[in-house]
Amino acid sequence: MLFADAAVHHEPNPMEHVMNSTYPNYVWEITHSFSISTWPFSKFTILMLVAAGLVCAIYIPLAKHIQRGGIPRGTFWNFFESILAFIRDQVAKPYISHHPDRYVPFLWTIFLFILFCNLLGMFPFLGSPTASIAVTGVLAAIVFVFMHLSGLRENGLHHHALAFVPQLDMPLALKLPILFMLVPIEVVGLVIRCFVLAVRLFANMFAGHMVLATIILFIWQARHLHPGLFWTITAGSVLGSIALSLLELFVAFLQAFIFTFLTALFLGSILHPEH
Repeated sequence: MLFADAAVHHEPNPMEHVMNSTYPNYVWEITHSFSISTWPFSKFTILMLVAAGLVCAIYIPLAKHIQRGGIPRGTFWNFFESILAFIRDQVAKPYISHHPDRYVPFLWTIFLFILFCNLLGMFPFLGSPTASIAVTGVLAAIVFVFMHLSGLRENGLHHHALAFVPQLDMPLALKLPILFMLVPIEVVGLVIRCFVLAVRLFANMFAGHMVLATIILFIWQARHLHPGLFWTITAGSVLGSIALSLLELFVAFLQAFIFTFLTALFLGSILHPEH
């Protein structure tokens, strides 16, 4: 009886997995029934805090263990250490040739945060924060600001600004009007590259969850059909969901890697424009 009114007006929504609701349904029911102020956080905000907490819970003890001279033992700890070694050796060092270790912690943080946000979408009724363009847009903006701050620190204001000026071997009278067109294109091009970072991650994660939600919706739509047909559709949807979930697990790692790889590539081009 306590939640009767809420149940009438809020029928379960199978699309909740891909939606960034203002607050979970059960929270709405409690706050509405007891007239308490509404929950101030969205679902994706809470999930991002969970992702950050998981990263800290795993890597802070690992870092302290290594700092004391210990060696990570066992599959669990070696797996998480190998992720860091891979990002350092296969992403940072090949594309950031000058002082790559200075930028490795940033790449580690970006990769791990995106990876854990992606993986949270594997759990029913949670969803991936990276399936929101607002989240991926903020991540891309952080990368954009970090690239320019790093370029200013590494090269100084003068040389950092010259990185956007193409080197043209031609007479000055011809060079000036061409540079007048090319310099804005170079600047806008960097903005577009960071924008593509946000859209690429968002589109891949959102599309995967939408397809998964659509497959599950077949069960929802068939709930009033003949029992034989309903269970046939249910079995097919469950098998399809399992297969797609395995693919989503691979995509979660792949998209975190691609975002980090492109960040290292763009960062290297800013730090070393001569290359």
